[in-house]
Amino acid sequence: MLPKLRCLVVGIPDAVFPEGSIRPDEAELIPFDQLRNRLALALTLELVVAPLFCEDFDALEIIEVLGGASFRGVLRIAAPKLPNRQIVLRELRSHAVRQGITLELVEQA
Repeated sequence: MLPKLRCLVVGIPDAVFPEGSIRPDEAELIPFDQLRNRLALALTLELVVAPLFCEDFDALEIIEVLGGASFRGVLRIAAPKLPNRQIVLRELRSHAVRQGITLELVEQA
């Protein structure tokens, strides 16, 4: 029996998972341009991890794509240390909640 895909990591090719969190066979690292196609096949998906911004996309684009695919799990955004985290979090959550997505913002140390 194949393991269920629980997590997609978008646009972070060198992502690693803390031991005890998600098994490597339950996660997949993909570029942004594959997200729409992968979501259509990932019925057991619980978590999407993506950067706040990068060369190819930003968090608002991820929220749009996930909402359009009726994703109702958790979107975890990885961000650099922000001068005003609450403003960024409030803006992202205002978009995510309209799509039925739970949003978490994790700052890198």
